[in-house]
Amino acid sequence: MFKKRTPEDENSSVDSSRKNPMENSTENASNKPVEKKMESGKVNTILKGSKLKGDINISCDLELSGDVEGNITSKENSNIFIKGTCKGNIDGGNVNIDGELLGGNITARNDVRISGKFIGGEVKATNRIYVNGEFKGKLEANEIEIGSNARGEGELFYKEFISVAKGAKLEAKISQSRQELKLVKDSPKKQPVDVELSEKAAGEVKE
Repeated sequence: MFKKRTPEDENSSVDSSRKNPMENSTENASNKPVEKKMESGKVNTILKGSKLKGDINISCDLELSGDVEGNITSKENSNIFIKGTCKGNIDGGNVNIDGELLGGNITARNDVRISGKFIGGEVKATNRIYVNGEFKGKLEANEIEIGSNARGEGELFYKEFISVAKGAKLEAKISQSRQELKLVKDSPKKQPVDVELSEKAAGEVKE
């Protein structure tokens, strides 16, 4: 009896101890997205020392620690984490550059975070771009935040919000996109058309 109970007790204690770290990882997912991806098991990994040439299409998260010469495209809103070096374009959900992206563009349907080096063309994010590393090129997003360790040059286009921390060294042109504001201003012009039509109709009724 005791021999059968003690293994079960030990297994239950091990299982309970494993659940707590998973709960903590989900609570801190925004701070440690890489740890969450590795624990979930739904991540493609390219290890350090690997060298690949050619385009990569993914349907789940990607962690790149090696070197890739080619484009990386996500069919869904997958997270792409670059620790190594990529020479090509990146298209994904969230994009995190901790290594280097050279000679390519970034298109993100959510956020972009650059703590490494981006030497390319354009970075476009639907929501937010955060830079605390080195960049050269054009940044365009709804919100742009430049950290104190950022170094770069280029163009910054934002729609709603931009901030530059003290200590950042930039040589950049900063502009606000007002396309949405113009559309709002043009929309009321449709009302006088209805008024003119109603006046003509009223004149025909009087005759």
